[in-house]
Parts: sequence; C-alpha cells; structure tokens
Amino acid sequence: MLSGILRYMRVLALLLLAVVLRADERTQKLVERLAQEAAEFEKNAPQLVGREVFHQRALVTPPRRRIRIGKAVDEVPEPYWQEREIVSQYGFAVLGGAIHELRQVTYVDGKQVADERKAQDELARLITAGEDERRRRSLQQLEKYGLKGGATDFGQLLLLFNRANIERYEITYLGPRMMAPTRLDAFRYKQIDGPRALSVYQGSQAQRLNIEGEIWVRESDGSPFRVTLSATDTSAEQSVRQEASVDYVPSEFGTVLPSKISHRELRAGAVAAENTFTYAAFRRFGARLP
Repeated sequence: MLSGILRYMRVLALLLLAVVLRADERTQKLVERLAQEAAEFEKNAPQLVGREVFHQRALVTPPRRRIRIGKAVDEVPEPYWQEREIVSQYGFAVLGGAIHELRQVTYVDGKQVADERKAQDELARLITAGEDERRRRSLQQLEKYGLKGGATDFGQLLLLFNRANIERYEITYLGPRMMAPTRLDAFRYKQIDGPRALSVYQGSQAQRLNIEGEIWVRESDGSPFRVTLSATDTSAEQSVRQEASVDYVPSEFGTVLPSKISHRELRAGAVAAENTFTYAAFRRFGARLP
C-alpha cells in the first residue's frame, strides 16, 4: 500500500511540475510579446491622431454659501453627482522623455467649442513641432473645463512593460478567460522594483504609487486585449484608490491602440468619480477627417 501511495505522489508531483513549466512558458512568451508590442506602440502611436469621447460621473460639493441672516455659520452644502461629456481630437507625444496623451477639445456637454479640422491640425502641430511649453498646456485641456480628478495618461499603459521596465514586475499566469467570442489568457502583475509607476495629482502635489493588476492577451496570437491597474494612496487622511482598465485592439498602423478606458477613484472605499473614455477613427497625420 505504501508503494502505491509513493507512486501516486510521484505522478502528482510530475503533473504539478508540468503545470508549473507550462505556466512559466506562457509567462516567458507574454514577456517577450509585451516588450515587442510596447516597442511598436512607442514607435507608431505618436504618428496618429484619433477621436476621444470622455464621460465623467463625479461626486462634487457646491461652493459654500455664507448665510447672512438668521445663521452665524456657513451651511455645509450636500455633495451631488455631476455628469460631463467632452469630445476631443486625441494623440500622443514625447514630453520630458516619456510619451503622454495630448488632446484638443472640440465639444463640451454637446456644445461645440472648436472646429474639429482646426483642432486636428493644432494637435498635429503640437505633436510634431516639439514646443514643450504648449504641449504642457495641452495636457491641461480637460482641467480647463472643470473636470474632477484629471484621470489621464492611461492610453499608453502598455508602455509599463517595455524592455527597460518589464523586469520591475512579477508576472504570474492566472488561467483562461472568455470575452465572447474571444478566448483569452490572463496574467497577474505586481510592481516589485523601480520608481513607483503611477502619479496621482492633488492640486500641484504628486503622489507616486506602486501598482498591480492583470494583463489579458488573445489566446490566438498573444496580442494585448486588456490591462488593468490598481493602486492605493494611504498617506492622506482618507485612503484614495485608483482603478483602471484599458482595452486594446489591433490596428492597421502596426500597433494595438486603446479602444476603451474605464477608471474609478474611490475615497475611503466609496466611489468619488467614474470616468469612461472611448476611441475611434485613428488616422495618420495628413489624413483628413471624413
């Protein structure tokens, strides 16, 4: 009986080893593919412009109003949910040695604020002209229209895993996933080294945070399908958690491109803002709007 148990244990150990080796093989293939995709994105994305629709639902507090008659103190106004929608011409540019999103706003809550063709031309000029100061002002386009918590620079999340950075993350295979009709493989990553990858701005102050999340790739060819991210700032009076999910699609331009970004900001465990970005109509510079 003992010999039978030992044989069973040996078989089980071999099966477990085979699973581990298979998972490790998948992870090595993922690392190589991510590095390739990041290189292609870095090369091709700054040559493209597209259309971004940004919808935000955020909890805001109205300005305090001083009560001059009958009360000695200010009333504390109740927070309420505010919804905004902003449409922009959208692209990527190198600023300070890193790729950032740039945008030129064309519609705010359904009202046109700029001509789309002129916005496209201005965006292309900003990206190619190398005028860093004007580029920095373009980074603030969403803040200009009163958006809460500028959740930006998620479109290039794939660049976390370029060849220079990917060793900063511990990556493990999770298993298959299904987003009908697409079969996927899922991996978990966690930052273990290097500069903290996520910057969260509160006013002029920046807090840098370590991140973790999941990477989903298409089973058929290993191309990126979704990258998620989460990070928590516990240095403030109330903990602030950032959660994001970026969906990528193959394109005719030699790189995957973002198709949808979802972002949530939670304060003390409660949702304070929900942001959704959708993207379409990417084209190279010089290709006119339809």
